[in-house]
Amino acid sequence: MIGATAFVVFVILWGFAWRYQIKLAFGILVGLVIGGVVAQFLGPYNTVDEIPIWLPPAPFVFAVIVLFGYAFVAWYVLDYKANKK
Repeated sequence: MIGATAFVVFVILWGFAWRYQIKLAFGILVGLVIGGVVAQFLGPYNTVDEIPIWLPPAPFVFAVIVLFGYAFVAWYVLDYKANKK
């Protein structure tokens, strides 16, 4: 019962996101599809001991890599523009 209620709440919240912030809703949709594909290769785990040590921090590592990449590109573009003048 709790799972069905949570599903309905999240669908309603996604509907609000689709109405007011379509980029956010599209990002959520893409993330769910990617997560669904990746989940086919990762599970199922019966106990906490079966979960690989790298799996819990993986989203944080991915975010850090993306932010470092973005910072490098921004630094490179700004440095290129400063040297161009």
